Parts: sequence; C-alpha cells; structure tokens
Amino acid sequence: MFRFVTRRILNAYLAKPMELSPTEVVDLANIPLNSEVTKGLVPAQVEYVKESVVEINEELSCVGQSLRAVAANLSDIKSNIKPGNWRAFLKSGAINCSERFAIDLVSAYTNWLGGSDIDDNMLASLTPRSLALMGSKGVTDKERQKVFEAVGNGERMTEATVRILVKGNKKKANKASQKSESEKIKSLKEKIETYKKVINNLQDENKKLSKLLSNREKIESLV
Repeated sequence: MFRFVTRRILNAYLAKPMELSPTEVVDLANIPLNSEVTKGLVPAQVEYVKESVVEINEELSCVGQSLRAVAANLSDIKSNIKPGNWRAFLKSGAINCSERFAIDLVSAYTNWLGGSDIDDNMLASLTPRSLALMGSKGVTDKERQKVFEAVGNGERMTEATVRILVKGNKKKANKASQKSESEKIKSLKEKIETYKKVINNLQDENKKLSKLLSNREKIESLV
C-alpha cells in the first residue's frame, strides 16, 4: 500500500491542491521492520510505526541538510569579512549556537564537507566537533567512510569513537612503535653495564674509606 505520510507534505497538500511527485509517495511495504518489532502488534499499529519511520527518516535528513547549510553559510561569511570581524561575529551572539559549534562547522565544511556528496541523513548522528575531526590533517576519504559505515550499522557515534576511526587508537599506535625484543635486550645490557660501573666505583670508594678509618684508629691508639 502506498501512502504519503509526512506532516510537511500533508500541510502543503491541505494548504493548496498539488500533485504528488514520485519522491512524495512511499511504499510502506518497503519499510524494514523485523518480527521482533512487529510481534504482538495489530496491522494498524504496524502501519502507524512504518508511517512514523518515514517521517523520522525525513526529519533526520533535514537535520543533516540543515547542518550542511549552516556550515556553508558560516563559511561564506568567514570568507567575505576580515578575520577580526569574523571573531567579533562569533562572539556577538547574533547566531543561535556557540562559538565552538560555528568554528567546527566551518572547519568541517572547508576541509571536506563542502565537496562531499554524502547523504544528509548520515550527518544527523554526528556533532560539529566530530565533523571537524573528520577533516583533520591527514584524514582520508577512506577513513571518513569508516565513520559512515559505523553510522549505517547503528553504532553509537561519540567524538571519541570518531577520533579512533579516523586517527587510530593511540594505545595501538604506541604498541606498534615499541622497541623490538632485540632492541629491548640491548638496552637492558647497556643499563646493566652502567650499573656495574657504578657498583665498582662505590666499592673502590668503600675500600678507600675503610683504609682511612683503619689508619685513623692506628694513630689514635698510639696517642
């Protein structure tokens, strides 16, 4: 059964007669709901859930589209005014977001988002900070794709998760950069030799002190 279900489309339809375009017609049978979701629900409830899914997905796309549009507008402003004016603009309170929020969006847009054709709905799960991280120096399209694959798989996308996906795990990097076994052994041998020299020097000093103490005792016994 085909339905168009979003409030935006419905409101437009009620406001004035219109013809439905192919993108406004939704086949609810194509909405994937497994048996765990539909178990115990009557057909009307299943249909309601599917209709809601369509609207939710559309709104998520709008979230991503809005983020992209805000980033584009902010980038345009930055490129058309002087740096001092840009900093003053960020601190002016004229826009309804934080300075950090705006800076991250501009960074993301400048470094990769502006030239990306990624679907808008994929952006909805990512914060401006995450989007900025994805444009960090050295990050490739392949590494950004890892993030989108994780989003598509339903993984929870925190900024820390995004950082690991695009830059790698620091612990793993440190482990990879550790010395080889032969290098470790060589380093330990060098330390042992150093400690031996220190011990020998201390033993020599101890002998000298013992000799001085013995001579002093002899002198005192003669007095």
